[in-house]
Amino acid sequence: MVIVSPLSLFFALLSPLKFAVRRSSDQAIRPLISSSLNMKNIIVVGSANVDLSVYAPSLPVKGETILGDEFSTSLGGKGANQAIAAARLGTSKSESMKSVHMICKVGNDSYGRSLIRNFDQAGVRYSANDIVTDYKQTGIAAISVDSEGENTIIVVPGSNHDLTADHVQNQILEIFKDHGSGSIVMTQLEINHDAALMAMQMGRQAGALTILNPAPAQKSLHEDFFNCVDIIIPNEIEIRLLIPDQEGKSIEELAKKLLEKGIRKAVIVTLGAKGAMVVERKYDSDEVDITMVSAPAGMQKCADPVVDTVGAGDSFCGSLAVYLASGLGTTNAAIKACGVAGISVLKKGAQSSYPQGHELPDCLQLEYDSTIGNNSQTQKKVLTFVTGNKKKLEEVQAILSTEETELAFVITNRKIDLPELQGEDPVEVAIAKCKLAAEEVQGPVFTEDTSLCFNALNGMPGLYIKWFLQKCGHVGLNSMLDGFDDRSAYAQTIVAFTMGVGEEIHVFDGRTDGEIVEARGPLDFGW
Repeated sequence: MVIVSPLSLFFALLSPLKFAVRRSSDQAIRPLISSSLNMKNIIVVGSANVDLSVYAPSLPVKGETILGDEFSTSLGGKGANQAIAAARLGTSKSESMKSVHMICKVGNDSYGRSLIRNFDQAGVRYSANDIVTDYKQTGIAAISVDSEGENTIIVVPGSNHDLTADHVQNQILEIFKDHGSGSIVMTQLEINHDAALMAMQMGRQAGALTILNPAPAQKSLHEDFFNCVDIIIPNEIEIRLLIPDQEGKSIEELAKKLLEKGIRKAVIVTLGAKGAMVVERKYDSDEVDITMVSAPAGMQKCADPVVDTVGAGDSFCGSLAVYLASGLGTTNAAIKACGVAGISVLKKGAQSSYPQGHELPDCLQLEYDSTIGNNSQTQKKVLTFVTGNKKKLEEVQAILSTEETELAFVITNRKIDLPELQGEDPVEVAIAKCKLAAEEVQGPVFTEDTSLCFNALNGMPGLYIKWFLQKCGHVGLNSMLDGFDDRSAYAQTIVAFTMGVGEEIHVFDGRTDGEIVEARGPLDFGW
C-alpha cells in the first residue's frame, strides 16, 4: 500500500507554510491560541463515600474485641472531602475563587442522595446527569478512631469504581467549555487509577495546575503520572512506598527522587502535627528549595485537644488548592493550609470539621492576587478532533507537541455519527462535514479525511476508500490494479477547521504521491 502520514497536513493548523491553503489565512486562527483568563476554578476528581466511624479508647489489635464509646455516620471520600474543604474555604471575603467542581460517582441510594445534598449546600458544582450510577451502592469507609485522634480506615469503593477515564475526560471537557479551563485539577488514588491518570493528563494538556494526593498508599505509581503532575502531596508512609528500595533514605531525599522522576513543580510531604515539608524546584533550574512549614505564626496557640485526625490531610489538600488559586506561591499556600488542617482536627468527622471562610482567623483569610493568569498556567479552549480513532488523536498530539512548545489549547477527540456525504470535490465534502461537526460540538472543531486515489482508475476509490477497504480488504485493493502498468497513486488529506457554528471554515489540502505495493506494516490506520 501507499506509505504516507495521513495527518501530516495538520501542521497547517499552526504553521501553514508547506501546503496549499484554500479559503483561509492563519490570522483567523490566532484567537484560538491566545486566549487567557484569570485562574478561578478548582476541579476535583475522586471518591465520594459515607464514613461509618467508631470511637474507642484504643484501636484493637488482631483478634481483639473492645468496647467503643460512640458511633457516627458522616459524609466523606477523599475526593468529596477535598472539594468540600475547598468550597467551604471559598466562602470568605474573596469573590475571585468562584467555582469548585466535583467529578465522582455515587449510588442510587440514601447515602448517595445525602452526598449530593451536601454538595448543593456547600456550593460544589457537579453534573446532575452523570453523578448517579444505578448499579452499585455508594462507597463506604469503616473508620476506627482512638482517644488520641489516630485512626484506621477500610474503604469499600462501591459506585466509585464506575468512575471511568472516559467519564472523567468528558466531564472535564464540559467544565472547560462552560466555565473556561480549570485552573487547578486535583485527584487522589481512591478511584480507578486510569480515571485519576486521565484527570492529570487532561489538566496538564489544558495548562492547568495539576495536584495528585497519592492516597491510599501505593507500592508504586504508574510512570505516566510523573510527566503530568505539577504538585504531589504524599504523607510519610506514602512517599516511602512511592520510592521503593530506598531504606534509610530521609524524607528530603525521597522527595528529591520524586522530582527526578518527573514531578514538575513540587513535592509537599504532610507530617501531621509537625506541619509539612515543601521541596520545590527553583525556577528554570535543577536545584530545589526545601522548607519546613507549619501553621502561620499569627494563629493563637490552641489549647483544645486533637479530637479526630480523619480528613485532616484532605483539608490540607483542598485548602492548598484554594490558596494556590488565589495567587499564593507554593510555600505560603502550604503554610496557610497547615493552619486550616490544624483547625479541622478539633472536631469529629471530616467534612463537618472543615472551617468556612468567615470562620478563619485573619492570618488565614484569602487575598486574591489579580496578577495571576499572566504566568505559564494560562487558560485554554478545547479543540475537538472529530474521529473515533484514538490512534489518529495520538498522532495529532505527537505532531503538535514538542518539549520546547506547550500546546496552546486542549485537543481531544469525539466520535460523531455524521451523515455520509458524497460528491466529486473532496474539498466541498470536507467543508460540509466540518459545518455539521461544528453544529454538533458547538465549539472549535476540525475534521480530517484522507482519500486514496489510483491514477490508472482516474482517482478511484478516492473518498470511498473506507468502503472499498471494508468490502475488498488489502488484497482486493491491490488486485484492482492488476492488468495495469501504472500502479502509481496519491493520498490526499484534507483538514477542515472552524472556530464554531457560523464561523469561517478553513481548509488545508495536501497530497503525498506513492505507489501501490503489497500490504505490509501495522494496520492502525486501515491501509
